[in-house]
Amino acid sequence: MIRISLKSSHLLVLATALTLAFLLFMGVWKAKTQKEIGQQTAAVSDEPSAEMKLTDMEYTEMQKGRRIWTLKAEEAKYFQEDQKTALTRVRLVFFMENGEEIHLQSQQGVLHAGSKDIELWHAVHAVFPKGYELSTERARYNHKQNLISSETAILITGPDLKLEGKHWKYVIAERRALLGGRVQATLASEAAKPK
Repeated sequence: MIRISLKSSHLLVLATALTLAFLLFMGVWKAKTQKEIGQQTAAVSDEPSAEMKLTDMEYTEMQKGRRIWTLKAEEAKYFQEDQKTALTRVRLVFFMENGEEIHLQSQQGVLHAGSKDIELWHAVHAVFPKGYELSTERARYNHKQNLISSETAILITGPDLKLEGKHWKYVIAERRALLGGRVQATLASEAAKPK
């Protein structure tokens, strides 16, 4: 009777050892498979993960104690590798030396950290001094040249004026706009406007 019991205990230990070995093998295999699936999913994703994410972000660029521009965004995601910040619901204000301001807004944009250049796209709207407004799909601010420009179709409206063109640029320091590409102008005097 003792021999049968000893034999049964050896079988029980052997069965337990085999079961534990099987469970260990399955756990390692499952973890390896999930890791591979996770790596494949990450490789397929076309948006890299941001190193930092902010909501209600505001940044003001200063030079010699004077505000140059203020950038606000509902959401900002910083990507270290590309040295850029992706922006959502963007508002940008330029402060001119004479006290006037230029206001731009768009649904999306990017601030390039190294150059401080700013790209705006998706429903770009700008308000310039003296009541002029501009609508376009994309705009770019070149910080070094202090220049706002676009290579997409634009519409400019203002007092007694409507302009359409294919590209434009605005030299901030000179307060001078240049419009090109099949420009169409509509002028309306105060006297000709319906009352």
